[in-house]
Amino acid sequence: MELKTLALDLGSVGVLQDRIVSPAPGWYLDPLTGQRIFYDPNTQNFYTLAGGVYIPLGYMNPAPKQVSLGPGEKLKITISYKYSGPAVSGAIEYFSVGVYGTFGFNEQLVGQNTRSLPASTTPLSYTGSYTFTIPTNVGADWNDIYCKIYGGSPSVPQTLFGYENALIIVGKDPAISEFTIVDFAKV
Repeated sequence: MELKTLALDLGSVGVLQDRIVSPAPGWYLDPLTGQRIFYDPNTQNFYTLAGGVYIPLGYMNPAPKQVSLGPGEKLKITISYKYSGPAVSGAIEYFSVGVYGTFGFNEQLVGQNTRSLPASTTPLSYTGSYTFTIPTNVGADWNDIYCKIYGGSPSVPQTLFGYENALIIVGKDPAISEFTIVDFAKV
């Protein structure tokens, strides 16, 4: 097995976003963490040895708020971005809910939209959204979200963004809260 040093400065958020040529398939070494990761050009993802999607340092952020939801409820994730450049057909807006941790991002729910972007010499604003229905087998640790845009013809640069601890999964297990003794008295 040939191990290549990942020639991307993963500490600088813009580097993966600005790449023009995709890395060759194979194993890489993150120079900042020493972690071994595998690049799959078919999915345009890096994967950890444990099989999770590798999200480089700087892409996962503390969530600005938390949303509580349980099985059967719906979660709508909305993204926004600006695009300038040639007309693109088939760009992928990608949405994922799962578990971010030591072994990368373990995607549990995945959704995607296909987007065509018209030619523009100035950055134009776009939004995209995807609505998930939370399944009955939801894990209490499915509290992280990440999204990306990539691909198309010509291919837009892969751009990632994520939130840690954005969701609070409730209603999955029986729970009693605010249990107290209301009163006690001699009778």
